[in-house]
Amino acid sequence: MKGDFMHIVLILSLGIIILLIWILRKKIIVGIWSIKVFKSNSIITKQPKESELENPTLKASDVTDVPAEFVADPFIILYQSKLYMFFEILDKSIGRGVIGLATSQDGEKWNYEKVVLKENFHLSYPYVFEHNNNFYMIPETCEAGKVILYKAKQFPYEWEETSTLLQGKYVDASVFQHENKWWMLAGKSRKLHLFYSKQVEGPWMEHPKSPLISNNSKITRPGGRVIVENDLIYRYTQDSKPHYGSALRVFRIINLTEAEYEEEEVNLILSGTKNAMDWNKDGMHSIDQLKVNDSEWITVVDGHRLEFKNYFFWKMERIIAMIRKREIKQTIKTATKSSNI
Repeated sequence: MKGDFMHIVLILSLGIIILLIWILRKKIIVGIWSIKVFKSNSIITKQPKESELENPTLKASDVTDVPAEFVADPFIILYQSKLYMFFEILDKSIGRGVIGLATSQDGEKWNYEKVVLKENFHLSYPYVFEHNNNFYMIPETCEAGKVILYKAKQFPYEWEETSTLLQGKYVDASVFQHENKWWMLAGKSRKLHLFYSKQVEGPWMEHPKSPLISNNSKITRPGGRVIVENDLIYRYTQDSKPHYGSALRVFRIINLTEAEYEEEEVNLILSGTKNAMDWNKDGMHSIDQLKVNDSEWITVVDGHRLEFKNYFFWKMERIIAMIRKREIKQTIKTATKSSNI
């Protein structure tokens, strides 16, 4: 009996040792995204100078109200001489994206403010725009199985859902106006879809040529705001080869009607530097551009570096993040009570 017991203990001990070795050796690749803002004298149709992308403007460490793993998918808008940047924050405590806000007076110095939109599903790509003196946002809500339009109840801090634009797992819906119509480009299952509507709230009709492109992960997922400038239309698209978030390309739309669609590729404009120490070493995948005047544009992009992390310690970071988030909430709650006394 004693021998059998010792044998069982030995087997269990070996099993635990093997499990520990597996846990400690298992790796996970994590993309750490950051955001860069720079100025240019025109829209971006070719690769910017390396000096314009040297250091990120906004990083995960700038986020103060949630434990952030990264920041990405930036969009900017101007209101009353102030710049507002909306972007995805990957909240480590819940493993989902939420929408954060940063502000600036000059486009150079940015101040992080807070999370302005969160749901019980993943949010990213906060495509923000103004129409008829109202502010709208179409974040990526693929996890919810629909494309949702939000309207600012109190810009820029409070947003409410107003309508569902599309049913389906579309990603990175990007809207723009042309010829008195609204148009929407959206990705789905390595296909690029096109829709149009008389009103932004819908109803939206799918274009007869849609999907425009199929089975191509290099040019089918939108990568930023569609720019309409001097009767020219530029769409930006993610290049996900050889891996997600590798590069960004720009196309010029040369024929767009309810029956026709034609485009031509202009350039590859953003990609990873491949330099070991760079914040954007492994790729870039999003761009937004704001025209300030005839000779100045503010451009915001994102980029990432891939980091190999121990899976066990990465999971522990998530648990610690949940604890830290509770502490942050309690600190804010206490500070609010004190200010009200």
